[in-house]
Amino acid sequence: MVKKRRSFWLMWLAAAVFMALGLTNALADTTQVLPDGSYSVQTSYYTDAAGTKPSNAMSGFWGQSGQLTVKNNQATLTFTQKAMMNLMTSATFDGHNLKKTANGQSGTWSVNLSPQDAVKLETQSIHSGTVVYNVNGSNHSQSFYVKLTSGLPATIDQPGDYQLGVKYDEADGEDDSGQPSMIQSDGLWADQLTYHLDSAGSASISLEQPKMMDYMAQLSIDGQKMTKQAADKATSGSWTGTLPLSSVRKLTVGGKLVGNMTYTVPGLFTHNVDVIIVITSKQLVKADPLATTAVVDPDADTNTGSASDTPATQPASDATATQPKTDTPAAQPATGTSANNDTNTTDSKSTGSNSNAPQQKTDTPAPQPASGTPAPASTKTLSVTYNKIGSQGEDLNQPSMIQTDGIWSDQISLKDNGNGTVTVTLTQPKLMNYMTSAAFDGVTLDKHVASATAQSGSWTAVLSKSQVDKYKVGSKIVAKVSYTIPGAFTHNESVLVVIKGIAQGNDDKPAAAGKTSGDQLAPDKAATSDQLAPNVAATSDQPAVKTGSLSTDAAPLPLSVGSNQKVLPQTGNSGSLFLTILGIMVVALATIIGIFSLRRKNGKEI
Repeated sequence: MVKKRRSFWLMWLAAAVFMALGLTNALADTTQVLPDGSYSVQTSYYTDAAGTKPSNAMSGFWGQSGQLTVKNNQATLTFTQKAMMNLMTSATFDGHNLKKTANGQSGTWSVNLSPQDAVKLETQSIHSGTVVYNVNGSNHSQSFYVKLTSGLPATIDQPGDYQLGVKYDEADGEDDSGQPSMIQSDGLWADQLTYHLDSAGSASISLEQPKMMDYMAQLSIDGQKMTKQAADKATSGSWTGTLPLSSVRKLTVGGKLVGNMTYTVPGLFTHNVDVIIVITSKQLVKADPLATTAVVDPDADTNTGSASDTPATQPASDATATQPKTDTPAAQPATGTSANNDTNTTDSKSTGSNSNAPQQKTDTPAPQPASGTPAPASTKTLSVTYNKIGSQGEDLNQPSMIQTDGIWSDQISLKDNGNGTVTVTLTQPKLMNYMTSAAFDGVTLDKHVASATAQSGSWTAVLSKSQVDKYKVGSKIVAKVSYTIPGAFTHNESVLVVIKGIAQGNDDKPAAAGKTSGDQLAPDKAATSDQLAPNVAATSDQPAVKTGSLSTDAAPLPLSVGSNQKVLPQTGNSGSLFLTILGIMVVALATIIGIFSLRRKNGKEI
């Protein structure tokens, strides 16, 4: 019985420790303060605490506005008196004595507030006040209430070092698709982001990137450009930058930031990827110190106006308080995995075997119409653009990489075969040797190239005439293409083919190759897409990609993965100090309970 009781108490103690640690972690981020700045506050005055009976006297004396100044977590609230300042001897605000500064009939009343008092200055909040005035040598006191109606800043977290748990979702235009992006699926960025929040409300952030840093050209978060922290050609590094208060307000659990990353595959293309940074957890690592009492000027209750003014009737209660020195520690870097090798870049929308992409039919002849005596061939030419497509199939009205990099011609040929079918032809002027499959309007396209290494070629498919007859100016057709960068990744690109014009003709010549706006894949030309397929297995005997005529001066791509190279695992959710402590506690308690059980079995006294 004694042994069972001891085991029970051990289990209860472990649960209590876990709960205490969890409660400490949950409550670590509760203090709020006002951000630095100067704010014009609109006010109204009343004779009752409910704010229903206006005080015409105070409205006439102090007007309809005040000034709030916040610096290093200390707030100064100032009211302006427009008349009869020479009669006023003292005033209070929420029990704090106000400092009088007179200039004849006008002047100001001000009070310094601690952060704890300052955060009570909320919009529509009502505060108590008094004024003491002297008439013919007699002091009179008047109570009133002031409502702060507008102009107050929203509070921010206490300044200090913070750590966020994050995940990276694919962007659907400016919205969150809810699907993991290539950043998440391939662990390009660490799943933690750290920042130091200063008293002005701006955050100095740091984001680790454990791999493929040498391919990265730029990163911005919520429109703020980040600085790349990495040695030349290094495969790992970090990004640092500063977010303004407007973005800092999003740094809450469930908050979302928009990231935009540009990476370059030398000699091929530059690619833009939009990603939604979703905050999954938040922890205050180290708080900057806060003042706990108001810092009041030594002469807060003495008059600075004319010599005839009567001294204030109430002493300053906080005159001896001092402001502690603010310690601003450097922001802690995010915990991330570093490596000196590249691994495959992928996206969750595809499979490693390209199961979601149309199946490739390589080097097949153009389809022939059925036997018989067909009607004379007629051809239509579609003038098109290729736009990005949303997760619901909507047109995002942004050029896709097919458009910006001139992957396909902007002229598509439709040849009537005379038997109720139509042959569609899409001409591709470059990068044909990297293409594995394509589809147009749900139909798999056949690939036509002179050889496996040919840079250009075409795609064809046979469509029903009833299907093609629906194509009008303004019609939008879904097309897909899959391409592979050997040793790096396979990329599936879905686009909307938007018909801008239709030209009639009787010849059967295909659209001219390269008739697009942008034949060259300039390194600074950004393609936009974030749909990367999962990992494509790289072998040790796979040669580096040859850029051919695309860029004769470009260095060969260091994309092949040798058999002796280590491949980085994907970055998962890393544990915090809190989880580490819990793990140690579990192991220790398990060991103790095991020893007790063993002794009980042997019949020994504990």
